[in-house]
Amino acid sequence: MSNSKRHFIFSLLFLGWIIDSLTLFGMNIAIIPISKELGLTETQSGMIISSFWLSSACMTLIAGWVSDKFGSRKVIVIALTIISLFSLLTGMVGSFASILIIRLVLGLGDGGLPTGSGVAITEIYKKGVRARAKSFLLAAQLGGSVLALYLTALISDVYGWRVMFYIIGGGGLLVTILLAIFYHPPQIQRELAQKAATPKLPLRELYKQKMLWIIVVMYFGSSIAQWGFSSWMPSYLESARHLNLQEVGSISMIPQAFGLASAMITGYLIDKQLAGKEKFIILFGAIMASACLIFMYNAQSIQAAVAFQCLYSLGGSAISMTVLSIPLKYVSERIVGSFMGTMYFVGGLAGFIAPTVMGALVDAFHTFEYAFFFLIGALLVTACCSLFFTLRSSNEVFEVQSKTTVQQS
Repeated sequence: MSNSKRHFIFSLLFLGWIIDSLTLFGMNIAIIPISKELGLTETQSGMIISSFWLSSACMTLIAGWVSDKFGSRKVIVIALTIISLFSLLTGMVGSFASILIIRLVLGLGDGGLPTGSGVAITEIYKKGVRARAKSFLLAAQLGGSVLALYLTALISDVYGWRVMFYIIGGGGLLVTILLAIFYHPPQIQRELAQKAATPKLPLRELYKQKMLWIIVVMYFGSSIAQWGFSSWMPSYLESARHLNLQEVGSISMIPQAFGLASAMITGYLIDKQLAGKEKFIILFGAIMASACLIFMYNAQSIQAAVAFQCLYSLGGSAISMTVLSIPLKYVSERIVGSFMGTMYFVGGLAGFIAPTVMGALVDAFHTFEYAFFFLIGALLVTACCSLFFTLRSSNEVFEVQSKTTVQQS
């Protein structure tokens, strides 16, 4: 594959991630007018946000296996088709039940896209640049969240929230068609890896690896914090800080921009100067993000709250970028799809659990205080797990066979 075609395909993947991010984060703003129009409780609002993650979590395991067996193209195209079509249908809902079902189906597409994209990176990029490639996709997610927060608030105020989902769905269908036409990943490297591999053991051997479960728990804790924070922050700013919808959208963009910068910088550093030092980035990011949540909740002014929110985004994005890059750098191409599928499965579970639990805590105690403590607890679990993550060298490659790891020469 030529460099020009590689960059073109990656650009389409980038746009696909933006479309997915608009669907995901747009709901965090749109749920405010939706809940008012449909008369939803805080718990029901949390269920709508969480339903997306329940189906996403279930799909990631299937998508990982399919990506390993058949390659990334089919998974990515099908995932984007689902995201686009059901984004269009979101604009047509008229009840709690209908929007809940549509968000459940949308999650199936979201569950396939990240896992398929992770395999696509291993198919079209060499090991030395994969973390940076992943950082660009994470940047697309964060950039999409910035656009979603601003555009959803603006469009909802002017044209209504339904129009936003029509726009997202139409754009998604265009990107999907282009990927279906032009994306045909090279299979040579995959075939050579399969021929050179030792005889395959049952996939259950993967789940016996200590390293997998350390990474999985770190990703689960950081995802609880990430999705709980992003899904409820707009509602927190509106109800606790008394901002209107456009102010919520505008202010929420600022921390996301900091998170975007953090992801890009972290992706570069862990491919270069900080390769092999991932545990320290995760530990520092978790401690920093936990402290910022405490300071943000107790801030006396909206300016101080937003400042701490920005610092939180720096730490939180550094954690996510680092944890997601570990399989791309240190896991054999033969099992990377299944490995990342397991990670995205627990991340999806976290996305399902966090908004629902936070909504229930707010309903039960009529304050966001306990919801913030819930997020802090998840970050502390991530920090503790990072202490147990070790690599003997920056060239270590994890494989499923009779031994836990194979040392790459």
